[in-house]
Amino acid sequence: MYVSITGLLFLSCLVSVYSSEEEDSMRPFDPCFRYTVLDQPWRATNTSIKNKMCDRNVKWQGWYRLFYKGNSLQMPERCVPMNKCGTHAPLWLAGPHPKRREGIVTRKVCGHWNKNCCAFKSTPIKVKKCQGNYYVYKLTKPTTCHLAYCAGKIGLCEPVSQTKCKS
Repeated sequence: MYVSITGLLFLSCLVSVYSSEEEDSMRPFDPCFRYTVLDQPWRATNTSIKNKMCDRNVKWQGWYRLFYKGNSLQMPERCVPMNKCGTHAPLWLAGPHPKRREGIVTRKVCGHWNKNCCAFKSTPIKVKKCQGNYYVYKLTKPTTCHLAYCAGKIGLCEPVSQTKCKS
């Protein structure tokens, strides 16, 4: 009888460990805890530089969190003036950032060019709001050069529903 109980205890522990590992591997990974920091100063909405940047050449993999001078930022939800964010046609989020309860959402991204706030419709990205009031983004390769993702808020242009930008 003692051997049976020991065997049952061993079997019970083995099943418990197996179930725990199986649950961990099945649990979706949370991008709020596994992201790459994007902290290039040229991405700021108020930055203009001579040599324009191009995010098409970046190998986007995984999730990203935006920073500027040590501060967590988000992508602008409004049109960004041309030649800002270190590029010709700045990319901004054409829709609101999600609430935490929404989880991961897909949003359109626009690039401003020639007074048209959404002249370039880039590949949609994924966005998630994290505990701690910050956002992470699963960025994609823009449709062309010179487009680059922006970091910061913008208040100079019309809301998303407008096509013209007052810059």
